[in-house]
Amino acid sequence: MRFFHLALVCCLCASLCHAQAATDDATFLKQARAKYDAPFGRNLQSFSCAVEFNWKQHFTEVVRVGDEGTDEEIAKLIQPIRTRVTVSRQNAAVSSGMTDDEERRLPHGGMAEGLLKHAVQFSLNSWLVASNNALLPSEGTPVHVEPAASGYKLEFKIQTFDVEMSLARDMSLQSEGEKGSASDRRETDFRSGPQGFLLTSYRLGEDGDFRPGNRIILTYTYQNVGGFQLPEQVAINRESHHEVWHYKLSDCTVQATK
Repeated sequence: MRFFHLALVCCLCASLCHAQAATDDATFLKQARAKYDAPFGRNLQSFSCAVEFNWKQHFTEVVRVGDEGTDEEIAKLIQPIRTRVTVSRQNAAVSSGMTDDEERRLPHGGMAEGLLKHAVQFSLNSWLVASNNALLPSEGTPVHVEPAASGYKLEFKIQTFDVEMSLARDMSLQSEGEKGSASDRRETDFRSGPQGFLLTSYRLGEDGDFRPGNRIILTYTYQNVGGFQLPEQVAINRESHHEVWHYKLSDCTVQATK
């Protein structure tokens, strides 16, 4: 009888400890999520900016293949295009202000403008993941948190995949990926802003293969527009092609709810 009583007490203690740990893990996730700047989670609806891009400078930093047009064509027909981007909670939409037919009549079928559009869209859609607070698991996701040398280790499941995240002591995300996989990995850097952590670097593997020489490295600096921290200077480094793109967002306007 005494043995049964002792076993019951141990069982109850284990259950309570597990419940307490689960509660602590949920609290940790909630506290971590609250530390990130998520403007679309407040009252930002969208923003629109001009895309400043210097083609002449660009061709000093990349290997030119010639599909973009001659120097004269770039200077006269491509550089004057007033490219703009509109970013909502869902995506980044880039426009040249031209019709599809007008773009097709550009040198090489508008290859240069198409490449710029893709670079802007890819980098800002990647930024959107952080600005929507979607890098961390959503609140209520079952997670397990443990102390680690650099801060914390957070684990959870996405369908059948075990995901592992490393967070610094201030709860800023450092890396995430499939547990035990060296190739399925992404790395991030953040800095503190007026409303929380701001993404400054996002490194991912091209085609899911994260290794030096095959990464895409995105970097961001910020500007204050209407009380929101929005990207200003953006760089995209595609290591596999020795290809770097730099652009600036200017003349920005925001749409927000009151």
